[in-house]
Amino acid sequence: MKNRIILIYTAVAFTFMLYGCGSAAEENTKENEKEDEAVIYPAVAVTESDPKEELNIPGELMSYYETDIFPKVNSYIKKINFNIGDYVKNGQILAELEAPELNAQLAEAYAKVKSSEAQLTASRSVYRRLLQAAGTRGAVSPNDMDVARSKITADSLFMLGANAVYESVRQMNSYLKIRAPFNGIITDRKLSPGAFVGPGDKSTVPIFKIKQQNILRLQLAIPERFIDAVQQDQPVSFSVVSLPDEVFKGKINRISHNVDRQTRSELIEIQIPNPGNRLAPGMYAQVILPVGRGHASLVVPSSSVATTMEKCFVVKVEDGKAEWVNVRKGMESDGKTEIFGAVKKGDIVLKTANDELQQGQSIKISEASF
Repeated sequence: MKNRIILIYTAVAFTFMLYGCGSAAEENTKENEKEDEAVIYPAVAVTESDPKEELNIPGELMSYYETDIFPKVNSYIKKINFNIGDYVKNGQILAELEAPELNAQLAEAYAKVKSSEAQLTASRSVYRRLLQAAGTRGAVSPNDMDVARSKITADSLFMLGANAVYESVRQMNSYLKIRAPFNGIITDRKLSPGAFVGPGDKSTVPIFKIKQQNILRLQLAIPERFIDAVQQDQPVSFSVVSLPDEVFKGKINRISHNVDRQTRSELIEIQIPNPGNRLAPGMYAQVILPVGRGHASLVVPSSSVATTMEKCFVVKVEDGKAEWVNVRKGMESDGKTEIFGAVKKGDIVLKTANDELQQGQSIKISEASF
């Protein structure tokens, strides 16, 4: 009897305990549902805008023209007229070379020219005399007249050939004077008087390096995603370490229209006047380049774009349900980000992307400022 009473009390206590747990679970579920219903996500509409951004990228200053000066003939350096840091003008003689064999060849070629001229003069004289004698019938045979005319033609051609050889040797002889190809500065001198130089020299060391510095080129590598935003004649400003308080300005003069495979960038060039040579080739410049599409693009708040290890997306809201939409980011400026993907103007996206929301989850939104 006692055992039966104990069993009855135990069953009643267990029943009350189950009822209490069930009530608590139902209350927790209701509270969670109320909490979910209470969460309202701020959302904005996708808009169109012409995005603007300032790129701050490094560049390198280069001389407009620069070249190594090599001799064109085998010779020895006789005299050096300029040294490192000297300003030179186009056509000035930088160095003088000597090659006695070239002088001998020039004298020989000149002698052949004079000899051919004398032969031609003699041939013409013979022909004139024969022509005069031909006035008397039977004095000169037709064959002699033909031979005289052929001799004049042959001597004329021989003289033309001799003149061509002479001009060639004379041109080679002129290479013994090394001249500046353009106005510039001697930035390096490798050799000294007495050194053997020329195409036959296996060392192929240049005598000088000359650079034009009154006009410089500023070269920049523009990341691939900004290529469409870079235009011809676009203004550019930059500064250099040696003149930190001064800002230099220019405009884009040349666009390579080619993407480097290794750096995934496009080379552009800005022509920079350099009066007084305050800037120098080889300097690094910090460049500020304003870029813009020039046409309307889709933009959203920067917080609307979430980036994970796997994807970049916005949370689009349609019919009260969340949908992850993969996008690609473009330019960013003033808290706005340009996007490309399966979205259009007027679509509603969460102002702050939330990767904890599930695909297709029902959510409530409220209109927020952009």
